[in-house]
Amino acid sequence: AHNASYSLTKGAVRAFTEALRGELVTTSIGVTAVFPGAIHTAITDSARGSRAESIAKMGRSRFAPLVMRPPSSVAGKIVRAIERDRGRVIVGPDAHLVSLWSRLAPGRSAQLGRLTSRI
Repeated sequence: AHNASYSLTKGAVRAFTEALRGELVTTSIGVTAVFPGAIHTAITDSARGSRAESIAKMGRSRFAPLVMRPPSSVAGKIVRAIERDRGRVIVGPDAHLVSLWSRLAPGRSAQLGRLTSRI
């Protein structure tokens, strides 16, 4: 039930960032939208709600280091994107997959949701 509100806020941030970047294009102020995937932090251990245990298990998985990016790596990519005045930066394999999916199959996020809910 939280996915809809989460997606709504992500969409709002993206729209706001793109609009703000457009308004500030003639100034020296840059705006970069950050779309991070899973970051390897302790947040998975403190997850709450109906999926708390599965999220915690994902964080402890042997695949976590492959999928979840270290915070220092994420920070480095964000800083480089800002320095290069990029409009957006997508960090992590999962974030790239979601971005690609949304472009190739717009309106089909339910399929991706069903797939990831099994993980």
